[in-house]
Amino acid sequence: MDPLRDDLESRNAPLEYWFIKLHAGELAFLVDYIVRRAAGRSEVRVSLWIGDRGRVVRTYAPGRAAGVEVVIGDDRFGVDHCVGAGEDVSWDLRYGVGPGRAAPRVPLLDGAFDMSLVSRPRTVFDGSVTVAGVRYGVAAAPGSVTHYWGRRLPDRWHWISANSFGDADLTLECVLLRTRLWGRRPALSAGYLWTSEAGRDRLLVSPLTGLITVAGPRTDYALTARGPRGTTRLRCSAPPGRYNDLGEGIHQTLLGRCEVVGRDLADPRAGLEHRD
Repeated sequence: MDPLRDDLESRNAPLEYWFIKLHAGELAFLVDYIVRRAAGRSEVRVSLWIGDRGRVVRTYAPGRAAGVEVVIGDDRFGVDHCVGAGEDVSWDLRYGVGPGRAAPRVPLLDGAFDMSLVSRPRTVFDGSVTVAGVRYGVAAAPGSVTHYWGRRLPDRWHWISANSFGDADLTLECVLLRTRLWGRRPALSAGYLWTSEAGRDRLLVSPLTGLITVAGPRTDYALTARGPRGTTRLRCSAPPGRYNDLGEGIHQTLLGRCEVVGRDLADPRAGLEHRD
């Protein structure tokens, strides 16, 4: 069985997202396939950058998701291939999953939080993306495939995705969010830090196996993850002009900087997202 099949299979939730993220030369590209069953509306949302210039393209169309196939208008997402087009942007991409899987869980509380998530942060892409008539070839480009689902978007969050630390074999993903339990107030802070390095994966789930905190504005903030194996500190930054406005209070860049404090490691093209 394809290792992505179980991760990407539709959960038939009120709100469900599938997205890919990649870098290929001067292109930074992220596309969400969004099925809003509760609202009866589906959307394909592209967030991209050419050089340091970002933009967002949206397409609304009837959509459905069954098994591992998502169809929204003429756009399709599957277990190893996605295609689509909107305005002057089109893409045809194949992907293969690498080792490493981020799937944070809290025993006895599955389904209690606003959203559940599974991510494959070591995915490799091939194909092409065309923007305004210019074709950008994608060959063995590093990126990620993520699937999340639930009853509603959390009220606030920070998301960090970084995999370009020079010669260091380090990939990390981190989410810290403000979520409700079973859709009711009061909300609580929860999140995870997943790292993969030298063939070893580690997962800290806050507040279950550690504690994650964030201090500072989205343009320059510090994240601290404390757990039984020690403390990881990240400093994440991006100027305001590098963030795309996705609506709903969500701002995102794939051109952020993520530094691992104390290790002289930095990813200059990290994915950073914040919801106010």
